[in-house]
Amino acid sequence: ILCVFEERDQVAFDPKTLDVVATAPAFAEGWRGGGHAVFLDGGRFVALSERAPRKALGGEGVEAHHGRVTLRDPHTLKLRESYSTHGIDPHDIRLIEGGKYLVAANYGSLPRPGEKDLSVPRAVTEACVTIIDMASGKLLDKRVTNRDQTELRHLAAGSLDRIFAIQARLGDVPSGAQSMAGESVAYGVDITGEKGLAYLSAPVLKIGRGAEPRALGDRRTAERMRHGLSIVYDAEHDQAIATFPTAHRVMVFDGATGRVLRDVDTTKTGLRYPCGVTLLPDGKHYAVTGYWENLFVFERGTHRLMRDLCLYPVFFGHSHITAA
Repeated sequence: ILCVFEERDQVAFDPKTLDVVATAPAFAEGWRGGGHAVFLDGGRFVALSERAPRKALGGEGVEAHHGRVTLRDPHTLKLRESYSTHGIDPHDIRLIEGGKYLVAANYGSLPRPGEKDLSVPRAVTEACVTIIDMASGKLLDKRVTNRDQTELRHLAAGSLDRIFAIQARLGDVPSGAQSMAGESVAYGVDITGEKGLAYLSAPVLKIGRGAEPRALGDRRTAERMRHGLSIVYDAEHDQAIATFPTAHRVMVFDGATGRVLRDVDTTKTGLRYPCGVTLLPDGKHYAVTGYWENLFVFERGTHRLMRDLCLYPVFFGHSHITAA
């Protein structure tokens, strides 16, 4: 399934031949794909994040801007059911508790009054993590970050008290250069960012039942959390693993406490702009891919680089990966 991002038509592919087997429009006129999908009920259905038509906040209320998660037939993409995500511009979605609940990361970005496009820095309204009961579509919990100008984009979740959300904060090029003023070495241009924009630091959040979102890491570590992109949860070792391509970092967080267990500069091993991260199906390793090239394999738990398992393809730019 290609859950399109900011476009209208969703697409289904044959997993072996990559032939297109179905296309379908987004939820309603003017709606846009949210960019992520998950299979549920043994693959009988696919859930997609979808976004309401973009417009500035007016007198209609925040609820009119909330996105939806749509349940579709994976072979035809025919719409079977849909639920509100209770947040603006949903993106990453994850299932927990055996598919009982769906967790959604909602950007919260809206155009400023009188404008049609998003601004820099972003105007953020209720960036949040929401938890939805998949049996009824009802909102179980909603955690608003209350961090102005900071979007909530991706998350990993193992249970209701093991939710890790990574944020993104955009600025102009001068503000990006200023944020690097404390570095003692020369650094290159960020090839993962859009022209004229820079990713600024934004801390990873840990979210649990009955608790407000908690920022992780000390001051210096949090400064390196620039452009948080991919994150996975390793249930066996109770750890979350996240990538920060702008800072060339991979960080590992303790599932129970949120403590930063590892803060790895991947350039020292030859991996630049780490973007995708996925747990490999052998149960022993995980892979991290560079934005433009290279796939490095690490041992779960120890995070030891397995150089003999690494591959060196060229990707020509990407955000996420998966393995089955």
